[in-house]
Amino acid sequence: MYAVKTNSVQKKVIHPGVSIKWLIKREDGAPSFEMRLLVIEKGGSTTGRPHPFEHEVFVTAGKGKIAGDGETIAVTAGDAILINPNEKHQIINSGDEPLEFICIIPNGKEDRIK
Repeated sequence: MYAVKTNSVQKKVIHPGVSIKWLIKREDGAPSFEMRLLVIEKGGSTTGRPHPFEHEVFVTAGKGKIAGDGETIAVTAGDAILINPNEKHQIINSGDEPLEFICIIPNGKEDRIK
């Protein structure tokens, strides 16, 4: 078993208005998946690039929308989203407060931003 106190995890800005905290990583002994907490500031968004692996997202605070492949859906705290491999997706903060979400991905898929 492995427990993390999230306030002790270092936050990293991955591009303007978007930060990430790696909560559970392969390096911590996770055999299959890694868990991250992302925060998108008011007016910010992710890049919109597709990835060759699935993402599982759970919105913990704020409101926003996910745009991709000709579809846009509104999301708010409590929503869970599956983003399939190679699916274009941009997560946009459409609210007045930070949009926060947990994102789970397969191990090692985004080591470049750790």
